[in-house]
Amino acid sequence: MYARFGGAEHRVQSTKGVLARAARESSDLRRGFVAAGVVTLVATLLKVLGPLVVRFGIDSGVIVGDRVAVVRAAAVFFLLLVLQYATARASIRLIAGVGERFLRRLRERVFRHMLSLDVGFFGRTKTGVLVSRMTSDVEALTTFVDEGAVQVLTSVLMVVGVGIAMLFVDVTMGLIILALLPFLVGASLVFRRYADRAYQRVREHIGRVLASVQEGISGVRVVQAYTQQDQQATDFGRVNEEYYEANLAAARAISTYFPAVDLLRTLGTVLVLGLGGLRVLDGSLTFGSLFALLLYLQWFFEPITQLSNVYNLMQAAIAALDKLFGLLDTPSGVPDPATPVPLATADGAVGFHHVAFGYVPGIPVIGRLDLDVAPGERVAVVGETGAGKSTVAKLAVRFHDPDRGAVTIDGVSLRDVDPTDFRRHVVMVPQEGFLFSGTLADNLRYARPDTDDASLWELCERIGIADWVRSLPDGLATEVRERGSRFSSGERQLVALARALVADPTVIVLDEATSNLDPDTERRVEAVLGTLLEGRTAIVIAHRLATADRADRVVVMADGEVVEEGPPAELLAAGGHYTRLHAAWRAGYVTGE
Repeated sequence: MYARFGGAEHRVQSTKGVLARAARESSDLRRGFVAAGVVTLVATLLKVLGPLVVRFGIDSGVIVGDRVAVVRAAAVFFLLLVLQYATARASIRLIAGVGERFLRRLRERVFRHMLSLDVGFFGRTKTGVLVSRMTSDVEALTTFVDEGAVQVLTSVLMVVGVGIAMLFVDVTMGLIILALLPFLVGASLVFRRYADRAYQRVREHIGRVLASVQEGISGVRVVQAYTQQDQQATDFGRVNEEYYEANLAAARAISTYFPAVDLLRTLGTVLVLGLGGLRVLDGSLTFGSLFALLLYLQWFFEPITQLSNVYNLMQAAIAALDKLFGLLDTPSGVPDPATPVPLATADGAVGFHHVAFGYVPGIPVIGRLDLDVAPGERVAVVGETGAGKSTVAKLAVRFHDPDRGAVTIDGVSLRDVDPTDFRRHVVMVPQEGFLFSGTLADNLRYARPDTDDASLWELCERIGIADWVRSLPDGLATEVRERGSRFSSGERQLVALARALVADPTVIVLDEATSNLDPDTERRVEAVLGTLLEGRTAIVIAHRLATADRADRVVVMADGEVVEEGPPAELLAAGGHYTRLHAAWRAGYVTGE
């Protein structure tokens, strides 16, 4: 069975396959699992011994009037209770401890792997689905570890232990009770068959519900601007209805199974009371044995009922684990090289050689691109919407690999360059400056965490934003809030540019970094850009052609190919594509990708 994930197919593993993989990946925790199992076994054994002590107290004490035997049985039973409490407590702590260590490592692995995936993956996969993996799926595993794992292990041991104990008390009566087991197993298998499907659907649909909620909240301004609240709510209602139906299917399976288990338990009680009572009367069974069998009967069905109660938790946990393993198995579209070429220093020469690329197979965005950018050269890439400008930027920073051809730095294909070296030398500033929660200083030193405050102030003075930083409530220690909401878009972009300067790259790629700014803010940003780009190789995706006019060379793109290139003044005088774009820009038309 296959499921779609991130635009690719993920093979849904069987329960055995998921558990086997979990066991392999937690082999170093095996000692903890064994210790937990041994302690749980001891706790179960202590509980199973209880009815045998009660039988002794009744037959050897109450029936014959021996007070000493009654007191002795009571004392032993109390001691068993104390020991059972201690071992059960230790069992819960050990199982939860091992489980939580496994989950801690799994969360870190999944998050780290997600961050390593290519940008295209995040374009194909809804944010809500990924959030669901790290929230609801991990929560399902946590709930099972905290509440269900102990019950599963204890219940299995109790069923086995009670079965043996009943045969020890009386073979005939034990076999009569165990004769109900095939019916119980049959009902459980039928329940599992239907419940498996139901809970799989529940896990699938909850991801869609979260994705729909996330999309609605993220786009609330657009929703309200076009008065589409009712339509958005209707779309969510359709997804929510499917989730509701999936939960109802699970509830129907439960409503059939548990009454069947209760019916079998009642039937077992009738058999034990009827047949056992007759045997007590004819003297072939002691009253203490009958009482012990009645206790064991309840304990025989109780763990099976508990297993059924936690079955939904277990299925949710297994389904969640399978999805997380599926995410871990998702390959990156820009894999690390098998033998990385070090790039300790870089001159900054960037080349595009016979490059072709499309986001969707068979639909090229760039048909053929040949472009060389010399070290220290500032190249502006311009063109109308859909020309492929931003795609050039993404290929230059290796957010994607080309379908054909190669992008190089200093003559080495980006596919072969050591990723750490590459990211140290090449930095991209996108159209919108994204800021992380934390202080302004935290965001400025994001690429170089060891940068001290004195160096940050020196940089702020250098690019002319020191007065603005001083005007903030806490200077560099000012909290920027979520996504930098404390600042305007222009201020966020200034911080993003300053952050790039702290990184001190050899090559910088600007993807329309001034396109959404007002004229006054644009002038401030352009001043910062002058400092940032000084002495560096720069590929500038230009929306406003004033930026292109200050470049050493302009590359004009149309339909994914270079149609014109040269110094901006020469292109402007040539009367070609750049001249027309310039005229449209000056007339107020918005062009850009």
